[in-house]
Amino acid sequence: MTKQWMVGLLFAGCVGTQQVWAETALNEPPSAHALGLPVEGVQTVVLSNRVGKNQIQFVSTAPLEEIHGTASEISGALKLNPAHVEAMTGKIEVQVASMETGIKRRDEHLHGADWMDAKQFPAIAFEIAGLKDVSVQADKTKATIQGVAMGAFSLHGVDKEMEIPFEATYLLASDQTEKRAPGDFFVVKGAFQIALKDFDIAGTRGLVGSRVGTEIHLKANFFGSTIAEENE
Repeated sequence: MTKQWMVGLLFAGCVGTQQVWAETALNEPPSAHALGLPVEGVQTVVLSNRVGKNQIQFVSTAPLEEIHGTASEISGALKLNPAHVEAMTGKIEVQVASMETGIKRRDEHLHGADWMDAKQFPAIAFEIAGLKDVSVQADKTKATIQGVAMGAFSLHGVDKEMEIPFEATYLLASDQTEKRAPGDFFVVKGAFQIALKDFDIAGTRGLVGSRVGTEIHLKANFFGSTIAEENE
């Protein structure tokens, strides 16, 4: 075999190997982010006011008025796999009747048929299908998770796929946390906005755009503690 043939075969082998590596990298699933704490098995996080006050704050800004309000009757549960944070799922519900703006008459209108229609659509819900753009920073007792929650947001009888950025803290149980509630603690904060027209909320004629904003800005603070399940 001549020297030129040997060089040619070596070159072809290198190219073939590079192609195999490239195809393998493209076909591999993305690496899962681990929680980075000594937590085993899927954890169920149940929202609880014993850990902290679950609350959503909402703000409507319009030329003639700015309205600030809160919703406090919140329930829900999340499934968190400490070996694969992106796979988190769950559902959070907010009772429309718990929405308050500080003025009783205005709250009655808010809950009424022209606006939120609490009788027909008593709950607002966000069903989480998974997370993306996740980053995790952990030390000995806690982990901070940042990312985007993907799922279906249900409001006023309309379901809309949404992506909501959030930051969560997972805190291992300690003597101090046990004074409030058993289990590890999980705290979630998020901020996002919705357009009333996307959820078929027309309101009283002439008020949207003048006294009520076309978009509502929301901040969420959720608190929960964990219940360990069997490994999946």
